Amino acid sequence: MAKPTLDEPLASLLRGASFADTADIIGPSMLRVQFGSAFVLVGTAGTALIAVAPMFRLSPKEKLGEFWHKLLLLNAEMGGVAAFAVQADGWIVLHTGRPLRGIDAGEFSALVTAVGRFADDFDDKLDIEFYGGKGRIAPAAE
Repeated sequence: MAKPTLDEPLASLLRGASFADTADIIGPSMLRVQFGSAFVLVGTAGTALIAVAPMFRLSPKEKLGEFWHKLLLLNAEMGGVAAFAVQADGWIVLHTGRPLRGIDAGEFSALVTAVGRFADDFDDKLDIEFYGGKGRIAPAAE
């Protein structure tokens, strides 16, 4: 089976990115980049660039108020570069997005790397604090 290729402008942006050699192309408008224990899915949707790091499948069973408060504090610490969110299917993610218009390879690289490094830093800390070290295990695997 042939390896998928990226559509423009994502293909050009990836060529100039610091992580180009480690990115896995998973479709014409999507790639995956590993940052330590976290990974970032990067894609385009219409005229937007989106980078999402899946963090936890579900919210913790205990200390919910403390958990959401902590995520909001972390959002403030990241200075608008990335933010935690909850998707409709329950996944807690770290994400960012911006219009494709005017983006260059340097900004693309900086955005994706920021999400990846923040996710890699926060995933283990949040897992230990709120999930007892088992938050990254899918419920079916328990």
